[in-house]
Amino acid sequence: MMGPWRVGAAMFSAFGVLALLVASLGLYSALAFDVARRKRELGIRAALGARRQDLIRMIMRQAFRLVIGGLVAGAAVVVVAGRILDSVLFGVTAKDPMVFGLVAATLLGAGLFAALVPAWNATTIDPAATMQAD
Repeated sequence: MMGPWRVGAAMFSAFGVLALLVASLGLYSALAFDVARRKRELGIRAALGARRQDLIRMIMRQAFRLVIGGLVAGAAVVVVAGRILDSVLFGVTAKDPMVFGLVAATLLGAGLFAALVPAWNATTIDPAATMQAD
């Protein structure tokens, strides 16, 4: 009797993981494009004395703002949609704080993990080559 519900839950879980992967890839792509576009600026910052940690912190702060904005927008949608989905949830309410916290922590971790590579690439820009290009 619960078989179809279990299959549905497994499908939703699989699609959720796929959505998390696509969102992480999208954030990575957007930040990598932004770092490539700002290569000159980052090189000048490095030439003027910015440390690697400063450049990484700057890119990670930008990613953190994007992820927090997405979490706030998503939480607003979940609160509204939770009323509709409350009747089909078993063993958990639509406003369970533990589930909200776990999902938010997972999304925040995935988003910041996706931002690590563009942030690291920002530190590999050669300041001398940037200054010679001008």
